[in-house]
Amino acid sequence: MPEDKSIDFKKDIESFETLVEKAKQLILDKVPVFQRNTLLRCAGNDLNLLLNQQAIFGILGKARREIEGTFDGFLPDEKIKIPKTKWLWEHLISEGNVSLMVALPKVGKSSLIGAFLGAMSRGNSEYLEKQITSKAKSIYCLGTDQPMADWAEIFIPVGLMKRTAEDEVELVHPLKRLWTMERPITLTEESIEQIHDLAVEDPNSIFVLDAFASLISGLGLDENHVDAVEPIRMLCEALSGTGATIVLLHHASGTNSNERAVKASRGTKALPALASNIINLSWLIQDDKTDNRIAVTTQGRSSKPVDMVIEQTDRAVWENHGSSADIKEELKLEKVESKLSDRQSLVLTHVNEWCKHPWPTIAKVVSRELPDEFGANAEVKALATLNQLHKKGLIKKETFSTMKVGNYSAFYPRSWDGCATMTPEKYDWLIAKIEEYNYKVALTKEVEKHKQRKIELKEKGS
Repeated sequence: MPEDKSIDFKKDIESFETLVEKAKQLILDKVPVFQRNTLLRCAGNDLNLLLNQQAIFGILGKARREIEGTFDGFLPDEKIKIPKTKWLWEHLISEGNVSLMVALPKVGKSSLIGAFLGAMSRGNSEYLEKQITSKAKSIYCLGTDQPMADWAEIFIPVGLMKRTAEDEVELVHPLKRLWTMERPITLTEESIEQIHDLAVEDPNSIFVLDAFASLISGLGLDENHVDAVEPIRMLCEALSGTGATIVLLHHASGTNSNERAVKASRGTKALPALASNIINLSWLIQDDKTDNRIAVTTQGRSSKPVDMVIEQTDRAVWENHGSSADIKEELKLEKVESKLSDRQSLVLTHVNEWCKHPWPTIAKVVSRELPDEFGANAEVKALATLNQLHKKGLIKKETFSTMKVGNYSAFYPRSWDGCATMTPEKYDWLIAKIEEYNYKVALTKEVEKHKQRKIELKEKGS
């Protein structure tokens, strides 16, 4: 008669649930993470279950999810403390929390973080127009995603490494430790204990994790599954109380890289849920391979959303181009500008050139400056063209009333913030200056014609 193994199978299920309950108790009792694994492994042996690292992460993940679903919530008479968020880098990296930076490969995650850390270590008060509110902190970089040669290209320009020979470098304070592709680290229980000890000895340090996939490589975890986040959770727990700041770098999904920050990350969505703040880097113009500008957007629990466009002008050297909304609007206007008629293009050029004097222009000036373009009723036609350009958003307009001339519409470049400080008296003065300018221009033209005529007569006489 064949042996019935269903009883053993049921027993294994019961044993697994027993281990989940034990894991829940270990978490609730705040047993150090690097002790939990050993205790669970011993409990598994007692129940005749062989547990590898992947199985332990799965048990702890299930235990944590069950705990998270059983909170009683806050009571009406309970005093609730709300910690204030302190930013190391304004609205990008928060102190003592997990910040997740997401981007497609080769966009510049490591380089940007390296540049910020270098700026903070030099005592800069801001970087990329975002305030830095902390002095230099110890830095530990778990950089197994890149070889030493790549890290040197990032850290040497920002002052966190120096070259001691043509083929030799060394770390510079406050960079205390660097793991690389040649000397990797994986988030096993032993490694988490090692990092914990460093954080205890050196509180309030910064730990850069580059990148998520490489740090869980070899653990048998699928980054698309919720259990893949367990090593990061365990590391966060191990470092809690040490004041450590974690900056975790992760690859974006190819299809979602231009989505909101929280949706851009590849794999399980449990990872962005773990972070206090998420920073997404994506190419500003996806289809233009020659455009190296990068849109930076953020989402966070207690942060003001960031929208800026940056560009890496050299390795680990970045500049800020402003907001993506402004740049996209400018690109849209450039397309509009490319479709202008010859007359509209001519008048647009006049507005931009004239306003270098600096004062706005009016239809009367345009008609006088471009007489061959407008012919009869020149001022009316000039005003119509100026209004067309204003409607397209290519120039700005302000209507005003003067004491001597009456109502006028002034036009000026879109790059100007405005002419809000102009008073009616100033506009009267402006009109006078415009009239004076036109007189001088006309006089100069007549003088030049006279000179040219004399030259021609002299040449004929010779």
